[in-house]
Amino acid sequence: MPPFPIDRYLLPETPVEVPDGFTEVRQNLTAGLPHRVELGAGVHAVLILPTGLARQWLATDPLAVVSSSADDLMPRPAPPSAPPPPALVGRAPLRLVVRQGTRILGSVPLAAGLRRVCPDAGTPADTTGSAPVAVELLVLTWLLHAGTVRGSGDYGSSVTLAWRRADRAVDQFGPPPINEFVWRRRPPAQRVESELGPARLRYRYLLDKKLRRVLR
Repeated sequence: MPPFPIDRYLLPETPVEVPDGFTEVRQNLTAGLPHRVELGAGVHAVLILPTGLARQWLATDPLAVVSSSADDLMPRPAPPSAPPPPALVGRAPLRLVVRQGTRILGSVPLAAGLRRVCPDAGTPADTTGSAPVAVELLVLTWLLHAGTVRGSGDYGSSVTLAWRRADRAVDQFGPPPINEFVWRRRPPAQRVESELGPARLRYRYLLDKKLRRVLR
């Protein structure tokens, strides 16, 4: 049976494991933000935190934790009965801007276990006609203190990523999706259908083992 699509929305394993073929990169953030992380193949990622609130960081304890991957990996408590007071932002908008030279390949939010290919399949070639280098980025762990946001210094901040080139074809293939009209002609007892998220990702599954297919 193919993996259920909702798996991509669940919390990752603790700790996040590095898949085969990925190169792990860990760096201490001692030069402040933005911070450049060299990946390879002429590609690098720039860690940024767009807030626009300079006075807030000047008044904050340099060792105060701004963002941590531990928040993504811990179980969530039950929601409170009363809604929390309104706030400007509930989570620091840390992002990785992936670039090849001066060309931007994509932007990846920091979320533990997130895998993202940059650029996506629809990105055109540049003005010289050369295609960009495709890389797949995996966010592992990070820890950011307020002192790092203010400037350079060793405040214990770090980021760990993994990456690989994504210009090779896969060597494993699943069954082709079943035609939608064939799926609808099957008896209701042999069909399972779900819709996930605002993008309405459809998962369709036939209980007949000979016609077991997924239609997304």
